[in-house]
Amino acid sequence: MRSLRSLGEDLRPEDYANEHLRSFKGEFKFDESSVHDARVDLRKYYVIVEVTYPLHRRYELISLGKRILRRLGVVRDYDVHGCPKIERDSILGYVSSKADNLGELPKLYGSRFVVMENLVGAYKSLASLNDFHSVRKALRRARIMADSLGFDTSTLKEIVTKMGDERDRIGKEICEGRTPRFELNLSQVKTEGVNALREILLSDHEFKHVRRLIS
Repeated sequence: MRSLRSLGEDLRPEDYANEHLRSFKGEFKFDESSVHDARVDLRKYYVIVEVTYPLHRRYELISLGKRILRRLGVVRDYDVHGCPKIERDSILGYVSSKADNLGELPKLYGSRFVVMENLVGAYKSLASLNDFHSVRKALRRARIMADSLGFDTSTLKEIVTKMGDERDRIGKEICEGRTPRFELNLSQVKTEGVNALREILLSDHEFKHVRRLIS
């Protein structure tokens, strides 16, 4: 996929979403690696479509995107954990038949501002989240929003990946009939994630009012 990182502050979230939608459609196959990559691309598209809904009002993209993501999640969990038993080809056939109904976003005026406001909201909401899955999903969503604005999200990506690996390990242990063990310190990981997000929000960008909102 062509990198948009060189566009800097001109990177528009809708362009980011559209690039990942094209990648999803172009690379989707039934093998395990392709399913994982397709799910990652589609999630990046979906998060931005959802966040920018007030600007495009295309709810059908959100609805269909969520349905496809859920099905890809079921397949991905089966591929990684080995259970529960699913009709893999049937589920992926549904995804393949619906993928072309996902459309690209038009140019959205104010999209960077809307995404940034949601990113600030995500930062503030983390304080009230205290369970592993909620924190993981919030940080993953925040990372995608920050990425769509052109920020360096490498530190946040490492944290989200670490939490994802923990989820996969626990899921595999459950499928194997073992009692799952939590090896990550949630409080520590959450603090690392909040600090990484705070660093992004306080970095040099055009949204000067953000410093006042989070100070």
